Amino acid sequence: MTERDELEALARRAGVSPEYWDAFGTHAVVPESTKRAFLTGMGMAAGDDVAAARTLAALEADGWRRLAPPCLVLRCEAEGLDRLPLVVSVPEPARDAVLDWRIEMEGATEGPQTGHLSLTGPDVTEVGAADLDGQGVRRLSLALPVALPWGYHTVWLSAPGATATRTVVIVAPWRCYLPPALEAGGRVWGPSVQVYALRGRDDWGMGDFADLRHLAVESAHEGAGVLGINPLHALFPTRPRHASPYSPSSRLFLNPLYIHIPAVPELADSDSAAAIMEAAGFRDRLDALAAGDLIDYDGVHALKRPLLEALFETFAARHLGQDTPRDRAFQAFRADRGRPLRLFAIHEALAETFADHGHCHRDWPAEYGQPDAPAVARFAEENAHRVAFHEYLQFEADRQLAHVSDAAAQGGMTVGLYHDLALGADTTGADIWMNQDLVVDGVAVGAPPDPMNLKGQNWGFPPLNPVRLRERAYDIFVEVVRAGMRHAGALRIDHVLGLMRMFWIPLRAEARDGGYVGYPFDEMLAVLALESHRQRCVVIGEDLGTVPDGFRERMAEENILSYRLFYFERHLDQSLKHPAEYPAKAAVAVGTHDLPTLRGFWTGHDLAVKNDIHLFPSRESYDRERETRAQDRGRILGTLAETGCGVGDDGSGAAPSGALIDAIYGFMAATPSMILLLQLEDALEELEQANVPGTVEEHPNWRRRLSVAVEDLPAHPRFAALTALLREARPRPPRG
Repeated sequence: MTERDELEALARRAGVSPEYWDAFGTHAVVPESTKRAFLTGMGMAAGDDVAAARTLAALEADGWRRLAPPCLVLRCEAEGLDRLPLVVSVPEPARDAVLDWRIEMEGATEGPQTGHLSLTGPDVTEVGAADLDGQGVRRLSLALPVALPWGYHTVWLSAPGATATRTVVIVAPWRCYLPPALEAGGRVWGPSVQVYALRGRDDWGMGDFADLRHLAVESAHEGAGVLGINPLHALFPTRPRHASPYSPSSRLFLNPLYIHIPAVPELADSDSAAAIMEAAGFRDRLDALAAGDLIDYDGVHALKRPLLEALFETFAARHLGQDTPRDRAFQAFRADRGRPLRLFAIHEALAETFADHGHCHRDWPAEYGQPDAPAVARFAEENAHRVAFHEYLQFEADRQLAHVSDAAAQGGMTVGLYHDLALGADTTGADIWMNQDLVVDGVAVGAPPDPMNLKGQNWGFPPLNPVRLRERAYDIFVEVVRAGMRHAGALRIDHVLGLMRMFWIPLRAEARDGGYVGYPFDEMLAVLALESHRQRCVVIGEDLGTVPDGFRERMAEENILSYRLFYFERHLDQSLKHPAEYPAKAAVAVGTHDLPTLRGFWTGHDLAVKNDIHLFPSRESYDRERETRAQDRGRILGTLAETGCGVGDDGSGAAPSGALIDAIYGFMAATPSMILLLQLEDALEELEQANVPGTVEEHPNWRRRLSVAVEDLPAHPRFAALTALLREARPRPPRG
């Protein structure tokens, strides 16, 4: 093998694909420079062919030197294994020796189990051999006589002449959880909403947890079984206008701006908060924020933050460290969320302190760049009160979100809250600072060219290192999934294809010069299944875009619901699929936050918006899109007629009638798919969409508010008509 061949072998070992096909079927060969950038970012020296050859040899040798790999993932049908299968590598001098083992089971109340196993026993089989530095090494297949339930367990192994190793064993079910009612054929519907867009009669300038709770109660009363929401991830308190929920600071924690101030228990006892709210001009500012059609995030932050600080001071004076029920709940929350919560709170305090230096930890003084640095520990000790403030914000946000979840359950929702998990975190945020050893430097995540984005996409945030993910037994993945499933009955995973592969792009390179990097798909699915059962949470995978062959079939086997959109479900000739052609294991919707509302689509308003902000390369391309849209209207009307949902409309692009909106949602309700989402924008006949992809300042993304207060929804004629239609078409099955 030449050194150049070894570069290719190293790339394959790291999961770097040598080629890809984009959505147009165009074949692309991944440049050598791209492969080297990916490998270097993963911590593998590959600057030249000699370095790549040495790295490959070292990796192969390390695999033989370890008694067992750092992580072992096993799946089983029942809730556990009756013995633990292992493959170990032992040096030749240990061929007649005994393997010592010790197992610490997750959650065990007793001490670890220990034992010994002869390596010459009849149940030990040699499955490989190698020569390492002049010494033979044998690879043996064996099984330890210990039963392991589903969970995360730690195994220590030692043998003469070998270095003792620690292996995390993950035992998981074969597939994700589904509520019995859905497994039995039940189908549910429910509204989907951007929480910040909600209005309420007690309005604080953007939707919050009180508004969401009202919506949960009203939706349950109307017969809904699910309530879909946008990611609630923590954003950037020093930059309120950085408002995209899909580019968060942390996927582990919540955005404190969703806290409803009047619902915070400390408000009744806080003289300082009362003084703020009674000050001259406060009510006028609040009313102005509440009246706006667009959210003023700076204004909402400026109004809420002083109040939250005053409420914390009351909490600190009356409860913190005083063993009151409120303090005990806070301390339990701290213990439950552990080190990630503390590091997140420290990061927030550091970000405030060094806001004038820049937005990223790389802009701070160097001694604060790493979370385990001595300077960071000193800072946390010296600023313990401020760190506790940020912990308190998470504590109260979590409490209020739990109340929303409880309201959905008490209303009889079969699924309840349907959370959304962003694909990644912004490079300037807390998650990246906390997990720098897992981040691939010099690379961003994106997508190859497709019909919606002819040049491809660069989403700007860094990927996690798949090799180190496995070395760390997927600990950060577990934390992120658990956080997403907290207080949820379903979790939608944005770009679920990222569990199998992600499209990486070297910094300062065009998207077309990127390439796919594989992830430990089978093992990440196992972790997802385990957490799904533990949290009794349905998993929905957003599988739009360029989907590899067999991917959706594998998702169905894993009980991961596909994500199907009315606009996109078509045959190769662009004709729309009929309801019976939709899969049962799916969540279906007309559109999403990134697509036009039904009214915007039907009138072509979304195309006009894109044209006005110069997203089309030419007038001719705009005209082609308008012609295609006219054809789509005809296809939709024809398909509705074919399936018994016909409605009178001339297809000219005038505003859709209530009858047309009902027909389209009746069409979707007829699918066998388990979950149907009703976009509130469609129920209220809104024109504008939440986000226009490809824009930042050109369009008011993530700022639009709904036109009707949540308390007034039941009286809205279109909301009432649609909910009645869906309630009849999809009677709510009981909670499982």
